[in-house]
Amino acid sequence: MDVLSDILQSIHLGGGVYFRCEFSAPWGMDIQRTATPEFHVIVRGTCWLRMHGLRKPIALHGGDVVAFPHCDAHAILDSPQGKPVPAEKIIAGQNLENYGPVTYGGAGLPVTMLCGYFRYDRDRRHPFVTALPSLIHIRAVDSHDFAWLHTTLGFMIQETRSARSGSEAVVNRLAEVLFIQMVRAHVQQSGTPAGLLAALADKHIGSALAHIHRTPAHPWTLADLAARAGMSRSAFAARFNALVEQTPMRYLTFWRMQKAKELLQEKGLGTAAVAERVGYQSEAAFSRVFKKANDMGPGAYRRTI
Repeated sequence: MDVLSDILQSIHLGGGVYFRCEFSAPWGMDIQRTATPEFHVIVRGTCWLRMHGLRKPIALHGGDVVAFPHCDAHAILDSPQGKPVPAEKIIAGQNLENYGPVTYGGAGLPVTMLCGYFRYDRDRRHPFVTALPSLIHIRAVDSHDFAWLHTTLGFMIQETRSARSGSEAVVNRLAEVLFIQMVRAHVQQSGTPAGLLAALADKHIGSALAHIHRTPAHPWTLADLAARAGMSRSAFAARFNALVEQTPMRYLTFWRMQKAKELLQEKGLGTAAVAERVGYQSEAAFSRVFKKANDMGPGAYRRTI
C-alpha cells in the first residue's frame, strides 16, 4: 500500500452529501464553524465565497469545488457584497429527504450546488491533518488537468438528482474519492504544499516514508533511512524535519502507534503480539510509548473501542 493510501486508511476517511441547493438571487448562506469538514460543488451558475483570511471574495463557477478541511466558517453568496442568512434558517422546514433540493432566494440568476461533508479523525497531532490547508479550491477551468476529478463530480451530481436505490451508499463512496482527488489536485497545483503533503511529493523523503510505512516494525535507524533516501544522514535529518516538521525517529514512533491502534482493534491479538508487530520486543516499553502518545495505555484504549 502506498503512503497516502496508508495514511487515509488510518484516519478512517468517510463522507457524504447533505443536500442539493437551488438558489436564485438575491441569496446568501452563512455557515458557522462546524464539527465536520464541509465541501460545496457548484453544479451550475456563479456565486461567491467569503471567508476569514481571504483578502477578497472568491468567484465560484459551475464545475468548481471548494472544501474546508479544518471546518472554518464561511459564507456562499450571490454577489461579493451579499448579505448571508444563517444556514439553519434557510434549511428550517425544508424537506431534506433524497438530498432535497433546498430552495431559497428571489427571482434572479439561479445557482445549483451540492453541500456535503468529509469525515476523518481530526487529531491535531496527526501530521497529515495539520498539513491540510484551511481551503482547497479546485476550479472547473483546470478540468483538463483534473478530468478524473470532474468525472467523480459528474457521478455524484447524477446520483443526488436521481436518488435511486443505493444512491446514498454510492454518494458516500464518491465523497471519499472526492477528498482523495482534491488532496492530490491541491498537491499538484500548489508550488509549496505544507508539511507531510510536501514530504509525500519529495523524491527523497517520500522514499523514506514509504519504507517506514511498508515495514514499521523494522529496527530503523537514522542512518538506515538516510541511505534509503539516498542522502547523507545530516542532510536527510534536516530535510525530513523541515518538511514533516518532526524528526524521522519521532515520525517512526508516531506511525507505529497509529498501526498499534489498528491492531488493538483485532480480537484475539494480545498486547505483546501488537507490540512485536510494531517493532517493540518489550510489552512494557510499548505500553509506555503508547500511553505517552495516546494519553492512555493499550488496555484502556481497547476498552474505548
